[in-house]
Amino acid sequence: MQVSHAVVELDGVQGDINYVRNPQPEGAEPLAFVTEDESRNTMITLPGIPMFIEDVRGQQTSLDREGFELVRHKSGVADFNLIEEDEAVDQLYIDEMAALAKELTGATFVVMQGGGKKRYGKKAVQHESGDLKNAFPALYPHGDTTDTSAYALASLFAGAIPGLELGSAKRWALINLWRPITPPPHDYPLAVCDARTTVPSDAVPVMAYTATRGGELVFETHGYLPNPDHRWCYFRDMTPDEVLVFKTHDSDPDRAHQVAHTAFFDATCPPDAPTRGSVEMRAFCVFD
Repeated sequence: MQVSHAVVELDGVQGDINYVRNPQPEGAEPLAFVTEDESRNTMITLPGIPMFIEDVRGQQTSLDREGFELVRHKSGVADFNLIEEDEAVDQLYIDEMAALAKELTGATFVVMQGGGKKRYGKKAVQHESGDLKNAFPALYPHGDTTDTSAYALASLFAGAIPGLELGSAKRWALINLWRPITPPPHDYPLAVCDARTTVPSDAVPVMAYTATRGGELVFETHGYLPNPDHRWCYFRDMTPDEVLVFKTHDSDPDRAHQVAHTAFFDATCPPDAPTRGSVEMRAFCVFD
């Protein structure tokens, strides 16, 4: 009897993933990543490693399994470029993303981590405003927290919920809500790594520095080391009416813990396409 084996051809692109190449020894000062000034970075991430990045549009991914999910969301914000510029626009978007986070996750309480953070490609210098420089897409795989900084952040936000003791919460999670604010195609799409394909030893601490209206924010995050088992994914041609929601931290060890993510250069994008713009916002979710 002859057995035939079906070959599943995956759709996607080849792209360079700029993994951290110079992890520091234990006890040494963490590497630094400065969103608005690459000259201050102490990481070595180049040359990147070519990886297949699977287009998972149409697949049923899950926040609790792969760690990420694509949702449709029509925002009431008429001009996303006004985020970080107009307080009324900021508050509208905060309220929208809080409602979306609560609906998607089923959380009992949601607290947003400040307002939205815009990022534009290097060609978009016209979006610099006063002393707030353009925040470029992060071109290395990273997680938005470490376990230590996630717990510190969650403890801080738990104080905004009357009567909540973080240690007594059944479960809590931190999520990122990322939206492109320019139409496709995109020169630098966002790639996310299936959380089932990463292991704790892949991650190293990186201090992230980013400019805000209130001054420079410094936060401990993760950078990721190369691992051939990583499954990289993206959603081709995302629109401003879509939000990619992914896990930053989850207190439940049986669910996706953290999603490594990075922008990558898509060589299939027409060279005359406008550079990608995006806005992201982070949420603290508590479940009873």
